[in-house]
Amino acid sequence: MIEMRDVWKTFGKKEAEVTALRGVGLSISQGEMVAIMGKSGSGKSTLLHILGGMMSMDAGEYLYHGRQVNGKSQRELTKFRRDEIGFVVQYFALADDLNVFQNVALPLKYQGHSRKEIQKMVMDALEGLGIAGKAKAYPSELSGGQQQRTAIARAIAKRPSVILADEPTGALDEATGESVQEIFRRLNREGKTIIIVTHDPRVASSCQRIIYLKDGKIEKPKKGKEEPYENFP
Repeated sequence: MIEMRDVWKTFGKKEAEVTALRGVGLSISQGEMVAIMGKSGSGKSTLLHILGGMMSMDAGEYLYHGRQVNGKSQRELTKFRRDEIGFVVQYFALADDLNVFQNVALPLKYQGHSRKEIQKMVMDALEGLGIAGKAKAYPSELSGGQQQRTAIARAIAKRPSVILADEPTGALDEATGESVQEIFRRLNREGKTIIIVTHDPRVASSCQRIIYLKDGKIEKPKKGKEEPYENFP
């Protein structure tokens, strides 16, 4: 489903130049649930943003179902993000002046769905995540777990093929984080391809496979590592 070949990404110029990705190559199959791990500054979020079509690469190739993503126009990338990708971030990124229903409905409006379709798609997502009763509540009235469930509902309501999650449990306590991770496991069982950037070994261990980044490169597992690398490609 996803293939990257020799992907490079650099920020800044001259003395301030930082190379975030150094020849990254990976493959992810449809229906996989994959964790991306690594220390801060290893390139995890940069990789996720390129996968989501939100950031360009300097060199290399990104194929999605065999078709190039790199080289697409901004209009084509916008359509790719809108139709194929659901994004979940650590601090929820909800609009404070919109209630739960309105936050989840936003991407559906951009897709051009009718009011009736939006009503059904939003409520289906909220009911599936156990927060239909909070549809009229505002983010400030929700717990952290409820806010993250709202963010997940917003990502899945438009029925994307891929869900990208950047530290989705990082702002949550352990019990709430586990309940959110169970949501991702359920979505994966339903056929969603899920890619999670995480520092948490417990989150990573629930994925089918782990990709470990170090200094912008994919690092092969070494014997004796504590991280669960059994299924590394």
